[in-house]
Amino acid sequence: MSKKTKQLMPLLIIPAVIFLQSCLVSTPSTLITPEIRSLYGGEYKVGPYMKEHIPLSVAVLPFIDLSGSKEGATAMRLGFYNHFSSVPFKDMELYKVDDLLTKAGLTDPAVIHKTSPQKLGAILGVDAVILGEVSDFDKYFLVLYSQVAVGAEVKMYDTKTGTFLWSGKHKVRKHEGGISTNPVGLIATVIATALNVRDIQLLRANDDLFRDMVKTIPAPSLAQAKRPPTIALLTQDTKGQPKKAGDEIKVVIQGAPNMQASFDIGQYRKRIEMQEVEPGGYYGVYKVVPGDNIEKAIVTGYLTDDSGNTTQWVDAIGSVTLDTTAPEKPEHITCIGRNQIVGLRWDKSAAADLSGYIIYRSDSPLSGHIRIGKTEFNEFSDMDKNLVNAKMYYYRVTAVDFAGNESQMAQAQGMPVAPGPTPVSGVIETDTVWYSGASPYIIIADVVVKDKALLTIEPGTKIKSKNGGLIIEGRIAAQGDNDNIISFDALEDDKLWSGITFSGVKDRENKMMFVRVKGARTAINCQASSPLIENSEFAGNADVLKIAGAFSKPLIIKNAIYKNKGVAISVSDGASPRIVGNSIYDNSGAGLTAQSATPEIVQNTITRNRNNGIEVRGAQAIIRQNNLSDNSPYNMTSAMNGTSVKAQDNWWGSAKASDILAGISGRVDIRFVLDAPWPQGKPLAVPVLDKHLGGAIKTDSYLILSNSPYRITKDVVIDGGATLYIEAGVVLEFEQKSTFITQNGGIIARGTKERPITFTAASASPAPGFYASVVQFVAPTRVNSSFSYCIVKYAATAFDIYAGSPEISHSYIAHSSQSAIYCRKEATPVISFNTFATNAGEGAIVCFGRANPKIFQNNFIGNVWAIQSVSSIYIDARHNWWGASPPDPKVIWGENINIKPWLTKENPDAFKINH
Repeated sequence: MSKKTKQLMPLLIIPAVIFLQSCLVSTPSTLITPEIRSLYGGEYKVGPYMKEHIPLSVAVLPFIDLSGSKEGATAMRLGFYNHFSSVPFKDMELYKVDDLLTKAGLTDPAVIHKTSPQKLGAILGVDAVILGEVSDFDKYFLVLYSQVAVGAEVKMYDTKTGTFLWSGKHKVRKHEGGISTNPVGLIATVIATALNVRDIQLLRANDDLFRDMVKTIPAPSLAQAKRPPTIALLTQDTKGQPKKAGDEIKVVIQGAPNMQASFDIGQYRKRIEMQEVEPGGYYGVYKVVPGDNIEKAIVTGYLTDDSGNTTQWVDAIGSVTLDTTAPEKPEHITCIGRNQIVGLRWDKSAAADLSGYIIYRSDSPLSGHIRIGKTEFNEFSDMDKNLVNAKMYYYRVTAVDFAGNESQMAQAQGMPVAPGPTPVSGVIETDTVWYSGASPYIIIADVVVKDKALLTIEPGTKIKSKNGGLIIEGRIAAQGDNDNIISFDALEDDKLWSGITFSGVKDRENKMMFVRVKGARTAINCQASSPLIENSEFAGNADVLKIAGAFSKPLIIKNAIYKNKGVAISVSDGASPRIVGNSIYDNSGAGLTAQSATPEIVQNTITRNRNNGIEVRGAQAIIRQNNLSDNSPYNMTSAMNGTSVKAQDNWWGSAKASDILAGISGRVDIRFVLDAPWPQGKPLAVPVLDKHLGGAIKTDSYLILSNSPYRITKDVVIDGGATLYIEAGVVLEFEQKSTFITQNGGIIARGTKERPITFTAASASPAPGFYASVVQFVAPTRVNSSFSYCIVKYAATAFDIYAGSPEISHSYIAHSSQSAIYCRKEATPVISFNTFATNAGEGAIVCFGRANPKIFQNNFIGNVWAIQSVSSIYIDARHNWWGASPPDPKVIWGENINIKPWLTKENPDAFKINH
């Protein structure tokens, strides 16, 4: 026996199988006991076409498994191929077959079997294809007795015509006793290591099923002269486990003696030489080297005789995985100290083949690390009873995969600490750590972190204050994580504490991450300071973030600011914060205010705040890609004069411009909005008209305050069913003889009491009649028009109505040279709660033809005529103030005007202006 064989002998537990087709007498030296019972029966058919058209090249296609097993189709296909490859056809290797089918989009065996042989032949370039169906792949094993049943039906078809060539159908049952426990030889060692009893039985049944079946296939006439060597068995010892660098893979072949032997590991390693270590027994080893990486490769063995005839055989049971690449080392390790405990956490590894993590500890930072545990989770608690509180320990953590590759070491340090509460107050002048395990820290009085000191607060630490605050003049690193929030709160629920103040630290590094602040008068006050405040939560405070001073440039990112009593974020006095990706909602004050500052407000969600979403006064703010909706009374407010605030590419709760404008007060430029909430929303242009108007409007358009005042240089005709929307506060200045004309369109001009829309003359010293009209309604249209809270001055005829029913309410109409409202033909306007003052010519309201306006709750003051009618149509003009009670009959002309009852005093609800 060779020295190598002797070295392997102690590893053997069970003996190996010898040639599967042999039948031996049971003696103390046999490897496999004889069969108790062997049932064999098979049938085959050879088609007439086969006799004259024997194919030369054949492909064995994937089998269909009808047995319900998971591995039956693959194992039986490999078993058939092993025997078929010994028949002198030019068979296509299986990996090539599968690759070509995959490229053709055929991966499902059922679909492949339904595909015509002609199409399969065109894809594969072979003369014939073989299809198989597995009927049985059952196995039972009970200690010293096992039973295996395998069955299949295999068919061959010509690929030129699709004609049937050959079929075989067979089923084999194996009833076996146990195997011997007397190992013999190196080959037996590898087989015994690689296979268990079940695998041996499957191999033998598989072998018996196909060995004689393939002999029924008519072969080319030269087959007998070039019959290749026989192979009975191939196996390898990885047992499906991945192998790392330095490991060895042992492969054995049993077959004809005195041959040249080699094996492949998939397409990765080719023709690895094997040695014949006993008659017909060939042994080869591959040692894994760094850089070997392959998954589930099939081992293929070869025997070649002196004439060059070669037989190949594939491992029908197992595959080989080589993995020499270690996982990435763990990232972001944190240590949290408790009483005689150190808890470690790190980011979960993304390695698909991760088996766990190994933890090492030392009393010194660079050496002496010993393994203290292994875990499958991304956390570990060091609960060694010998740990000492207030002593620093040094940890290293590695990730390890199933092959045993271990990553580089990630380092951290941690210290057990005695439990709190821990009172704190006064001055911190040197670097200090507040430990989670010593929580809660009780701020008795103000704690001041001086200029050269760093206060580090561990994840999970709790801080409560009796009243005093935390004042940072140096640096703070309060970095919790998603599972270990750092919390600040008042010690007593009904009392506010002072909060955290950054005092003149400018651009020194200060971080607050995963922090929760509650119960503060001002949660964080940045005075000439630029900390990072990220992924934190602020609720139940009075005010939240106050940012002031030219040196204040903090980054406020991804925070939740909600249900506070005051303003969420206020920016003032030249501060330039970046406010990005925050959720600001349900606050009693404004979501965000900016005054005399230059904030960047981007990608925030600001909603349901009860004193406006964003307020901008004298600030050059960048406001884009935010979601602003459902704030009251407005989503955004700004000054009524001065430079417009640019607020483009935001979502305002609607893509409809009229709805957006209803939620805005002041000069806000919204020429582009988002059509859906950010980030899904896409930019949408709002049809805002230029400052100078004239010509035709045929699509819905808008006049907005940020472009005000507008100049009407010539007649503007609204046609094509369009509506012109005018935002509250807009001023329109008319040049001489100009007007709006509604041909087939309308105007919606709805101001507010505080922000009326003004229509006036484009003159520094205007006089009545300077321009023709605000609007002439010249033709019937289905598009409604409405004017409310408008100031109209210095027109010839303010509203000249030939048709339609425009609503004119809560407006101040004065200084017309001809009339304030002229109702012609069949016009039926609704005129209410207006003030008509000092209109000359024909006075305030004139009715002509079949016009029939509704006139109520108006005030008529100082007009030449209050109302005239030259029509026989009844005019309802009840409930108006006519300048006196009873009215002066000289200001009312027409027999069919009903003014009774009239108002006995001026209507206080009618809109008027203070001169």
